[in-house]
Amino acid sequence: MVYCKKRLLKGSVLMLALICDDLAEDRRVLTEYCARYGKEKKLKLQTLQYENAGALLQSKEVMHADILFLDIYMEGASGIDAANILRGKGYNGTLIFTTTSREHYAEGFDLAAAHYLIKPITWESFCEAVGRCNKIGELEKKYIRVNIGRSELNVDVDGIRYIEVYGHKTIISTIRGEINVTQSLTALEQTLPSDTFLKCYRCFLINMNYVQRIEGEVFLMKDNREIPISRDKRSQIKNIYLDYLFSKMEDETC
Repeated sequence: MVYCKKRLLKGSVLMLALICDDLAEDRRVLTEYCARYGKEKKLKLQTLQYENAGALLQSKEVMHADILFLDIYMEGASGIDAANILRGKGYNGTLIFTTTSREHYAEGFDLAAAHYLIKPITWESFCEAVGRCNKIGELEKKYIRVNIGRSELNVDVDGIRYIEVYGHKTIISTIRGEINVTQSLTALEQTLPSDTFLKCYRCFLINMNYVQRIEGEVFLMKDNREIPISRDKRSQIKNIYLDYLFSKMEDETC
């Protein structure tokens, strides 16, 4: 077993992935894929390796794993046997079987497996499988990672009211308060959903969910802040907001 403890930054989210396979090369590939995925998605994705089902079942970490990569064909207890024991104990993390055969699909379905990875495992199939992890999906959809000096923080996207540049500072206004970050407005805009966030002025990005109404040349936000609308693109910006309102009303009536 390989266990590398990492120092966590304040506000960071650690995800734990366990890899159980009796072939060292297959463990190495999955470990490298996890590191690459974590880097690309800006997630703290830590991995532990186990050579057989017995070692996995005896570990203290297994019940806390967010993702479990479990090889089906191993010496001793099979991956299916191990999964049955873990589900019986109440393990509810994401279970991904790795295998050279599809013959155990039915058993995997009974165990609520998220995916089967057929060996040799490709990067594309790995990404598809890991993308089915509920915790990763939640982080990707609802959080962005921001830099605060030398530290990092996950910020709830739904709680962002607007972002502004004031002097040399980029300030994120949230329902919990303000956060001063080192990223530029443009960089933050690229990480936020374009169907909800609108750049209405050169130094403002608003969450349209927090707009009360348009008042002439400004957006009146729900905290009563008035945010200007760019003169050059005023008509276009207003139309985008009105389209958003219309779309939102349609969703609510469906």
